[in-house]
Amino acid sequence: MLPAHLIVSLEVPVAWGEQDLFGHVNNIVYFRYFESARMHFLERIGVLRSHQELGHGVILASTTCNFEKPVAWPQLLTIRTGCSKVGNTSFTMEYVIADEEGGIVATGTSVQVMYDYNKACKMRVTEEVRKAIDKLQLS
Repeated sequence: MLPAHLIVSLEVPVAWGEQDLFGHVNNIVYFRYFESARMHFLERIGVLRSHQELGHGVILASTTCNFEKPVAWPQLLTIRTGCSKVGNTSFTMEYVIADEEGGIVATGTSVQVMYDYNKACKMRVTEEVRKAIDKLQLS
């Protein structure tokens, strides 16, 4: 069973060109899948709007991926993400990628640092972002 905080879900068909010489999805593609799910999460908590309007967004501090089993074309993958921890200036997200049978093909994490693009420095996670994460996680 998946953790309850993985509340944003995105279905992605594997593209033929995402495979490498060995006939499975190349490792870098998993990070693109994480990025796509992360952007949907950030949009839902208002960070993308905040970045456009105020210059307050996030910057990626770290990301990891654990490859559980290879994936080949054709396949429809489901990427799930959510926030597992909110700190003073950053928050951690977790990811699970499942295949059509529900098998886990990869898991991962990322740490986003709240960033003031106007001042070029990190900033505290705003109360608005904290509330939006809480609200989304409870929906």
